[in-house]
Amino acid sequence: MRTALGRLLTAGGYAPVSFGSAEEFLAASPRDRPVCFVLDIHLGAMSGLDLQRLLKVGGCTVPVILMTAFDEPHLRDEAMRNGCLAYLLKGSDADELLGVLRSLPS
Repeated sequence: MRTALGRLLTAGGYAPVSFGSAEEFLAASPRDRPVCFVLDIHLGAMSGLDLQRLLKVGGCTVPVILMTAFDEPHLRDEAMRNGCLAYLLKGSDADELLGVLRSLPS
């Protein structure tokens, strides 16, 4: 899924950087300011929601899009309460994700 998402974003004109886990992302050296974070709800030891909360508490204002294979209303509600820009189901139309990204200020 991560590879397919990377290809989609590249084809859409973005330069994605992907990580295998939240912990891998947190250990990485900072790069240019990202346009957006696209996080999977179920990342492993630390969930996408956990990472979203951690970023928010740390003062990060980069928008977050959460993706999941399981539409769980309580997780959707929590994500949106925490300021999630969009909550998308894996397998959604590619244009839906690209549309959300294109709506972001440059």
